[in-house]
Amino acid sequence: MIKITVDDKDYKLPERLTVDQWMLAAKYQPTKANYSKIIASVIGLDWRDLKGQSDDLLEVLMGMVQPLIWTRRTCKVKDWNHLNFGQWVDLDCWITRGPQHHLKEMIPILGETQWADEALYRLESFNDYRTWIYRQYAELFGLNIDPEDNQIVSDDNGPKDPMDIVNGWYQIICGLASENLLWIDRVTEQPLLATLNFMAYQKQKQVAENFNKLKQKREYELQRRSR
Repeated sequence: MIKITVDDKDYKLPERLTVDQWMLAAKYQPTKANYSKIIASVIGLDWRDLKGQSDDLLEVLMGMVQPLIWTRRTCKVKDWNHLNFGQWVDLDCWITRGPQHHLKEMIPILGETQWADEALYRLESFNDYRTWIYRQYAELFGLNIDPEDNQIVSDDNGPKDPMDIVNGWYQIICGLASENLLWIDRVTEQPLLATLNFMAYQKQKQVAENFNKLKQKREYELQRRSR
């Protein structure tokens, strides 16, 4: 274990980061102006105590710290198909708002661990699953899929503020609960895939009803004009 001495006091550079250490470090952009803050977050030091250190030393220390931030460790991952709807919504909202702010809240769903490298490995696994879900239910979510590479095409008209995503999910939950507060938990406890399939059915049914209404209106207009 590497030791760093500051003001005659030794600080140890950990071999692995805990979730708390990672969250403290990951909230800063890895720019030179933030090197002292990132390093201090990892070794448990007030970043102002590093103010007098040379740029060369800070760069060397960042070279040791940054791999710890980006390391992922293979570990057991749950079957994401077994998530309930509420767990999916929570993870989706926390990812949108930034794992660096919410990773610890995500741990009970991702899988218990104190280590950031394991939590991030599971998060990346879920992110892959999340992308797959959005592709599978692209029509439900109003997403465009590029037929050549099967990638989601970004929509410039989509929500810009993460809170728009949060509010959008809450509106969906309230709609599924028929605006009844007492039914919200019943909705969020439903299996994820069953809920998404139901939502897709509802949307297709609504589209079909709108099409029939439009068809009837056109037929009425044609009949009226032919008289």
